[in-house]
Amino acid sequence: MKRTIFYYTLCLCLGWLPGSSGNVNGHPEQASDAGDGKTQRDYLEWMRRTLPDSPEWTAWQQASGELPPDFGQLPKSNLLPDPLRFLDGRPVGNTVAEWRTRRTEIMQLFEKYVTGTFPPKPSITQVVLLDETAGKGYTVRNVRVEFGPQGKGSVRIRVVIPDGGQQEKLPVMISPNLAGWGATVIRRGYISAGYAGNDAMDDAAPLKDVYPEYDFAALPRRAWLVQVVVDYLATLPRVDTTRIAINGYSRDGKMVMMAAAVEERIAAVIAGSTGVGGIVPWRFSGERGGGEGLETTTRSFPTWFHPRLRFFSGAEDRLPVDANLLAALVAPRAALFQWGYTDQVANGWAMEQAYASAQTVYERLGEPDRLGLLAVPGFHGSNDVDACIDWLERQFGRSSREWINRFIFPWNFGQWQAAAGEKADLLSYPPHSATAPLAASSAEWDGKAGSLRDGIRRMLGNTPPKLVIPPSERRPFPASRRPVYGPTEIAKGQVGNPGQLAPDVPSWVIAAGGTSYGWSSPEKDNVASRRIFFDGITGDLYYPAGTPEGTKLPTVIWLHGYHYPLGYMWVYRRDLHPILALTKAGYAVLAYDQTGFGTRWSEAAPFYDRFPHSSRMGKMVEDLSSAIDALQADTLADAGRVWVFGYTMGGSLGLYAAALDERIAGVVSVAGFTPMRTDTPERGASGMTRYSHLYGLIPRIGLFAGHETQLPYDYDDLMALIAPRPVLIVQPLKDRDAHAEDVRAAVKRAQAVFTFKQAADRLGLHEPNDYGRLTDGMQDKIIEWMKSH
Repeated sequence: MKRTIFYYTLCLCLGWLPGSSGNVNGHPEQASDAGDGKTQRDYLEWMRRTLPDSPEWTAWQQASGELPPDFGQLPKSNLLPDPLRFLDGRPVGNTVAEWRTRRTEIMQLFEKYVTGTFPPKPSITQVVLLDETAGKGYTVRNVRVEFGPQGKGSVRIRVVIPDGGQQEKLPVMISPNLAGWGATVIRRGYISAGYAGNDAMDDAAPLKDVYPEYDFAALPRRAWLVQVVVDYLATLPRVDTTRIAINGYSRDGKMVMMAAAVEERIAAVIAGSTGVGGIVPWRFSGERGGGEGLETTTRSFPTWFHPRLRFFSGAEDRLPVDANLLAALVAPRAALFQWGYTDQVANGWAMEQAYASAQTVYERLGEPDRLGLLAVPGFHGSNDVDACIDWLERQFGRSSREWINRFIFPWNFGQWQAAAGEKADLLSYPPHSATAPLAASSAEWDGKAGSLRDGIRRMLGNTPPKLVIPPSERRPFPASRRPVYGPTEIAKGQVGNPGQLAPDVPSWVIAAGGTSYGWSSPEKDNVASRRIFFDGITGDLYYPAGTPEGTKLPTVIWLHGYHYPLGYMWVYRRDLHPILALTKAGYAVLAYDQTGFGTRWSEAAPFYDRFPHSSRMGKMVEDLSSAIDALQADTLADAGRVWVFGYTMGGSLGLYAAALDERIAGVVSVAGFTPMRTDTPERGASGMTRYSHLYGLIPRIGLFAGHETQLPYDYDDLMALIAPRPVLIVQPLKDRDAHAEDVRAAVKRAQAVFTFKQAADRLGLHEPNDYGRLTDGMQDKIIEWMKSH
């Protein structure tokens, strides 16, 4: 299927006053410097004050004196940069020469912002044979190749050559370790070539001293070293130099993508679960994606990329390059992206977005079948080497077997619209002013609230009928068979927290004492959980360990963000997970994966084939209603005190659900929205069509593309419909996917309705001077606000 693919706070209710943010949106990077560097120095000071400390980066910045880029001089886009447009916006012409010019520009941008500068390719000065051993049907040869100035550079290489005639040319598979894929590929008629280019054996490490005038970082050094490996392979008579491939997994997957970009004699690259810096775009990862991101990667692994990259923490929308452009640098040569369905390092949806963008270059160059996808069951580490070789056999012309790129998230708005026959009669939808009050009186608002809810339901789509099973015919899950997990069970290895990640993450990260998942001691040692089942969905109900039987706890439903791999969990975060923060504060917390995310990934692809006139957001609202039904029947949850707490996508979901379901007692929405009617493409966020064209959550919104002001409702209406129940909006000022001043204005308009309802103190707005993440400090403020309401 083709793809188109301190803490600054303002609280209206409490009267807290805003301080100076430099400009209306709190983004110092949005205004260009007047030549004195003040904006850049202010941004650097914000980084030092706000971001977690990275000693290596701080030492580099102080030694170099380098300031952040003048972000105002860089294009702003929260969507992927177009590979077929130059940095200045000019389109790339239809000739190969024009693409080569654009390719050169992309390489230069990567060297400036990501990899550091590369030296010219060196010449080999000497090859030293270390040993050679004859095996049964193959020969193993270990060599040391010396190169560069005075032969100061060297790399160890191991080749495993299947037996055969000297005239028989064989393809080669390069791996960034000596053993590599040798055991598999020699059985398939390949030469295995492993080199010392990984954490355990890194012959690229000394290159920073061999080439002191170049500043290429650790992974780029290993990638650059591949040129020497290919030069050596070219001296072997049995090597087919037109069919050289390279593979790498995880951090080595990032590296081999760089290697294929630098060394154009590589005919094919297989990049497995690369995470960010490889095939997962920085723009679609990080805290918003529930996984590793630019800030965490540059802090946790400060030598992998050039330190300059860290300046873009939270400002990824200003980075001129991204994963899709790295993939485009390989074109028209072959590339395969591989990952696990619930791979906590990869992000299948984001990788498919990178694929769809890079594919435009492959099509322009006349090689549309050179780019491949392979998803396999499992978490990080899941791989199918033989399937990867099957793909490579076709690319190298050694097999005619069909290869099908199977998308996990195959969404295309245009295809949906054509198949569903959906359209909007725009004449029936008058334009709305972004500044007009929602109503002049309580009576006027009450008179229009019903039609607003009807409009919201229409936008969410048709809800298929739901069969209600009479209570007398239900078969409840026996309490005696319901798994309950507490600190004792976890200590015995009966891991249940967080249950939906077992056995992978709990066993090798959380139970081992890791802190990178926000699931850490002592909080995790003081929480218990049990499973709740509703409408075919499995949820986990967390609560303070030792809660007496019969206790009714205020309950929060945690609504996760765009966490494609892991659903309600997140990774590469040292901030305490909201589940633990809330249970520590005395709440019970229900968590489950939203449709199309985490353990429910398989629901995404067929959804609109099955329900073309519905929406995935509508299904999420329906699931949330069912979750409340289940909580109302639960012995632990206080049915009258059920709140929803959502982050990014979950923040949007919580507002939709509470506007339509009065059983929800309160809402917390963190980085959950920017008003749709003013979210136009030229403003550089994801645009109103993020819900329709990008994520496929509410397709009917896309019918108003280019006519945003005619949308029948906006987020100010959603907030107002929840009144007088409490609503807290948390909008970080540096959130790159929102316009903070627009959010502020929407809250102000909704505030009038809360005032009508004698509930002015129940609509709050917090504006931390941070980017779109959820920190410990924010959670403390949120929980304090919840308890006071």
